[in-house]
Amino acid sequence: MIYLVVTGICFGAIGIFVKGIGANISTLLLVSIRLISTALLIVFYEGFRGKLDGLRLNSARELGIGMLGGLIGFALTFSLYLKSLLIIPVSQAIFLHYVAFPITTIIYSALVLKERVTKYEVMSLIGAFVGVFLIYNVAIFSPSGSLVGYTMAFLSGISYSVVILVLKSFGRDKSTLQTLFWPALLGGLGLIPVVFFEGVKFDPTGGALWNLVGLVLFSTTLGYSLFARGLKDVRAGVSSIVLIVVEPAAAVVMAVIFLGEDVTGFSLAGGALIVLSGVFIYVTRIRAQRSEGIIEG
Repeated sequence: MIYLVVTGICFGAIGIFVKGIGANISTLLLVSIRLISTALLIVFYEGFRGKLDGLRLNSARELGIGMLGGLIGFALTFSLYLKSLLIIPVSQAIFLHYVAFPITTIIYSALVLKERVTKYEVMSLIGAFVGVFLIYNVAIFSPSGSLVGYTMAFLSGISYSVVILVLKSFGRDKSTLQTLFWPALLGGLGLIPVVFFEGVKFDPTGGALWNLVGLVLFSTTLGYSLFARGLKDVRAGVSSIVLIVVEPAAAVVMAVIFLGEDVTGFSLAGGALIVLSGVFIYVTRIRAQRSEGIIEG
């Protein structure tokens, strides 16, 4: 469990490093570096375990799924998310990013799996939307609020839901890290032509280089390494709940301590509703699957 808690802290620190980098590096280049670093880390980790065969794609369909997950689930998501971190407070960006979990889980279950939406899921959905309303309320009435930044953070969470579909589509024959390899690699490589078209911008002065190193080593390398280690000790369902709670909480605390951000009552209440909605929807679905014998308790 401790590995997953520290993982949440590592991921929660992303906003601190991105704020430190600022506009010294183009957002797309930053996203490309992080995704390719993630893919290289997975190769090293799986090679050390002797599990490189698990990275192999078995069909053109899997390649297409990997490209979809990479370009939309990762490249688009992190481009929107990291850009939003430069525009709005870190705490509000991560809350809006996380709202996708309860929303997309319910939509996917209803439209794709043809499952009946329960009253508990409706309650979670209402809680998530109320949370979004409270945070957007800050954007509308606060002089420092940016509807563009808030919308980017919200859309980044929605596009990230593609990753969930990718994880499901690759099936049970791959570990979590193995399913992330191709989306990370293809997403990172897919951004390179766009980076050169946009114009490479990299100014390592003013602490940008050290923050980039921190993003790669702490929030990526260490984060995913601890995540892989933590998955050995607890069930996947428990790990998701831990990250849903710890990552936003860590991001808020670090934003207050290191960036001096003020957390308003509206944004804190909205964020709490979003996080609780995510936890609630996950717990109720896991219990329903156990009762139906889909997964073991």
